[in-house]
Amino acid sequence: MKRTATLFILILALMHQVSKAADNSEFPKWVHELRSVAVKTFQTEVNVSHVKLPDNLEEGKYFTFCLKGNGRLGKTSDPFETMERMFSASSWRYVARYQADGHGSSSFAYEKGNRLCNIYVNIDSSCDDEETGHVPSEFWFEIYCRD
Repeated sequence: MKRTATLFILILALMHQVSKAADNSEFPKWVHELRSVAVKTFQTEVNVSHVKLPDNLEEGKYFTFCLKGNGRLGKTSDPFETMERMFSASSWRYVARYQADGHGSSSFAYEKGNRLCNIYVNIDSSCDDEETGHVPSEFWFEIYCRD
């Protein structure tokens, strides 16, 4: 019993250190804050990574951070609108030139100071959903940002 309790305490201590290390990574504070807001907003895990994705609208500029997550439409009925509200509520300004829409997908951008985030949201839908009886139930998002 004593060994089990000691092992349990060590595991908890290690988990705290891993969690603490993730918060103190090489990502800027604002990226961690954006991730935290996305986690709360969409009630899902959001992963952050480094990328070097060219900005197709601004030559020589690159998106350097990526936040990815997915969720269930039962929890978030309109992930497109929810994402837009999430950015607007945090004082980000909509950038119209990045807007692109397709069936079950949308791409748009927000900026705040020098920061720009290009957002992609997709749901599991296709043009023949009505014919096949498919009811979309999932969504995915990717947020590419730069300073």
